Amino acid sequence: MQFTGHPRTFHPLSRRSRISVGVLAMLASLHAHGQETAAAADAAPAATTSADGKSPDSVVVVTGFRASLNSALNTKKNSDGIIDVIKAEDIAKFPDANLAESLQRVPGVALARGDGGEGKQITVRGLNAGFTRVRINGIEGVAATGASDINGSTNRGRGFDFSVFASELFNSLEVRKTSEADIEEGSLGATVDLRTARPFDFKGRTFSIGGQESHNSLSGKTQPRVTALLSDRWDTGYGKIGALLSAAYSKRRATEEGYEAVELLSASNDGGFCSPVGVSPQVPGNDAIKGITATTCGTGMPRATDPTAYNSVMGRKDNYGGTVANPAAGSGAFAPRIPRYRRSQTDYQRTGITNSYQWRNADSELNLDLMYGKFANKRYDNYIEAISFGRNLGSNGKPQTSILDAHFDQNGSWDYGKFNGVDVRTEGLLDVYTTKFRQHVLSGSHKFSDTVKADFMAGNSNSNLNEPMRATVQFDAPNVNGFSWDFRDNRNVPALNFGMDVSNPANFQWAPQDAAGNVRGMFVGRYLDTTNKLQTQAANVHWEINDHLTSHFGISARKNIWTNYEIGNSANAVNLPAGVTMADISRQISGFGSGLGGTGVPTSWAAVDLQKFLGAVNTECHCDAVPGSQYNYLAQTNRRVEEKINALYGMVDFNYDLFGVTWRGNAGVRGAETTATSMAMINVQGQLQPNTGTKKYRDWLPAFNLTAQLPKDVFLRFSAGKTLSRPEYTDLAPNATVSPIAQSVSIGNPNLDPIRANTYDLQAEWYYAKNAMISLGHFRKDIKSFIQSVNERVPYNTLGLPNELLILNGCSLTGAPICQTLPTTEVNVSRKVNTAGGPLKGWEFNLQAPFSFLPGFWSNFGLLANATRVKSRITYITRVDNPATPANEQLTQVADFTGLSPRTHNLTLYYEDAKFSARVSAAHRSSYIYAVLGDVAGHDYTMVDGSTNIDMSLSYNITPQLRVSLEGQNLNDTPLRYGRDTQRNDTLLYVHSGRSFVLGLNYKY
Repeated sequence: MQFTGHPRTFHPLSRRSRISVGVLAMLASLHAHGQETAAAADAAPAATTSADGKSPDSVVVVTGFRASLNSALNTKKNSDGIIDVIKAEDIAKFPDANLAESLQRVPGVALARGDGGEGKQITVRGLNAGFTRVRINGIEGVAATGASDINGSTNRGRGFDFSVFASELFNSLEVRKTSEADIEEGSLGATVDLRTARPFDFKGRTFSIGGQESHNSLSGKTQPRVTALLSDRWDTGYGKIGALLSAAYSKRRATEEGYEAVELLSASNDGGFCSPVGVSPQVPGNDAIKGITATTCGTGMPRATDPTAYNSVMGRKDNYGGTVANPAAGSGAFAPRIPRYRRSQTDYQRTGITNSYQWRNADSELNLDLMYGKFANKRYDNYIEAISFGRNLGSNGKPQTSILDAHFDQNGSWDYGKFNGVDVRTEGLLDVYTTKFRQHVLSGSHKFSDTVKADFMAGNSNSNLNEPMRATVQFDAPNVNGFSWDFRDNRNVPALNFGMDVSNPANFQWAPQDAAGNVRGMFVGRYLDTTNKLQTQAANVHWEINDHLTSHFGISARKNIWTNYEIGNSANAVNLPAGVTMADISRQISGFGSGLGGTGVPTSWAAVDLQKFLGAVNTECHCDAVPGSQYNYLAQTNRRVEEKINALYGMVDFNYDLFGVTWRGNAGVRGAETTATSMAMINVQGQLQPNTGTKKYRDWLPAFNLTAQLPKDVFLRFSAGKTLSRPEYTDLAPNATVSPIAQSVSIGNPNLDPIRANTYDLQAEWYYAKNAMISLGHFRKDIKSFIQSVNERVPYNTLGLPNELLILNGCSLTGAPICQTLPTTEVNVSRKVNTAGGPLKGWEFNLQAPFSFLPGFWSNFGLLANATRVKSRITYITRVDNPATPANEQLTQVADFTGLSPRTHNLTLYYEDAKFSARVSAAHRSSYIYAVLGDVAGHDYTMVDGSTNIDMSLSYNITPQLRVSLEGQNLNDTPLRYGRDTQRNDTLLYVHSGRSFVLGLNYKY
């Protein structure tokens, strides 16, 4: 019996071989010597196939964007589950800086952009990056990068940062939205498979080289991007041998400008504002050292004499969802904590190298795939800001600030304010971080007989994010009069009047805190290192039982090791060396605000020049010579999580013709046993000690996929299964902070269970014409549990923490003086726990429509369109257990998943003939919840505004081997905006990153 009975693994058009043929088809175009024609673009696959389901001696020559779409469509059509595929030409010719931007074209995939507007992570069907697994050449990988503070600072989780890799390194992206027993568990959203090129993907020697110049309208920089590929194969007496090397390199300066509030705080926070003369109660109280009297807010700062503005602000109260019986004065007036303008400039270099070797004879095959990626960044953030609104009286902050004028709009947003006694700050940050990714995968197969075949895979990936320097330096100008913010002309970007000439460095100070408590400069430093090591070994056996049934059995062993080390320092300014002036350590930010709209935005300001500053005061020495620069070793973060995952599966493929309908699919079950060992170093009486925890769980995960091939090329698919997503490493690590006086503990939870779900998919596809398809699908995920932060009262001795953490100021746990908190005392514990989940459901529409039915010139056009609608209902615990107010315990709020856009859609109109290709694409995602706040501090949600990004691409074949291209990215300069509270919609962040244009030349042979 020959391997021809089932379309999954052994049939010439099996799923795996179809993918291989599709990849061969795309990459063969790189060495085509003939001129591209419409007939070539529609070429059908060759028929010669070896017994192992591959086609080593025949190559399907398909060329152009249209042909890549057709190849991807064939893979989708012949799959068992619900998947979407992007082929190499699709990526190479889309105007995409990296893989994430390529993936946003897939139905149900939405893009989360990082600093500089470049795509960073993806959500699939509303589930964020932590729920999506990414495999590279068959084994799981994790890649993490840094970010600005408001965008999370650093990725410490399982989410994959696609910005690490150039899209040119890969020739196939596959998004698998349903589960199968032979696919590793761990994804609630999707499994994304990335595949690099191999030498047997090409018929013979192949060489390709391309160069591009990229220009951004905001940065004004023009920088290079280079790609190259060399592949060859040989027939020898020992079998066929092949070798391939590819590389990609690019430099880019990403610039981002905008406004940040950092946080929105009520007027009652941090002690409130300085009360006018005669207002009772007097705020702040008299203080001779600070110069506070009944008529002054501080030395040289008279109190306001007109109480109108102060009363209008402090008269606003908010009971925070009915949970506060007596709201504080000013609790309903919300001010930006640090209103500021920001310019971020990131210089990065992205390097990628792949290396592949193959050997094959009649019965066996070996593949060795090697990959290296490096993403090196230097990010410079500069801010001009008012810091008083986030300072208490100890730092001479808000209680010394007088309100001169105030206005609130109809939604209750404080859209105009004018103040005296405001501390103005210019701040500079340099973040240097590099991500290195290394992977090697050895795989192979052997055919024992006509019906039995085995394959194996062994490999590992190692991703390291190293941040040797994250230095922040701040110059201050205390007690400035006349500061104002004004959102009335532009609610996204306010006019900030700083009340002084911010372009003059002499107006700022860098000196120690004075006797009255005025802060005159600060510095902060950090070192970080995060590593993800993932190892995989797997073996599978395939047995064709008969022409209709094929069985598959496999085992695998995986080990994931995550480590995270962080250490920092923070201190007030020290004295400058003699003779050094503020001008000597400053530079000018110029040309700011051109794309922000509105008036009153300063075009320049005096900024920290970190290179000059560190030459004068080396706060990065972390040494005794600069007081405060020493790292705080006892406050370090040092944690590790190791997961060992052993799995096995059994599955049967089936293929029957019944009642005039072809029924095919698979049914199976996967068993996985996970042992997670977590460790974190904690400070016990001045000594660092390890705190550990272990969690073991076992899951049986059935999966069923059924496809009915109906008449007229209509396919009806149904899938059902159980899936899981493992907890974030940061939630598992048992780091702990204990406050014996407050009787509170904040701790990680190594005993977390995974998030589990039952999933169902139903999808109809109609291949209504050649290379055309329209589909509509419904999906549902019944999520059984979720992971959230909650507070609860439990005895301290149930937490597994050392009792020594309760000893404070010489107290005793057994004698006198007795400690305030004992091991048996109930403490208020804040930690992540498993909570009730909820349903997620939605609809997905997809259309691929070449206009081949039109006459002549018009037949070269085509349309791609998809849309997804998603709804979820998760119960969030928004107010934690407060022992002092039992009526307020465990308040909840039902809302969508954070990161879930209820509506996403993509549209691409393209044209392609033998020489010329053009297309324009629009990707839209609706607004989504960034954080559920539950009105705890007067805000219900942080929301991210909806966005639409428009890209374009043009290319022309000068000769069959030489192509020139022009690409445009983010043509509409889409901003990123965070809003706080759905009623007020206060601006938390508004930034834009400019338009990019790329001119390129590619030669292939």
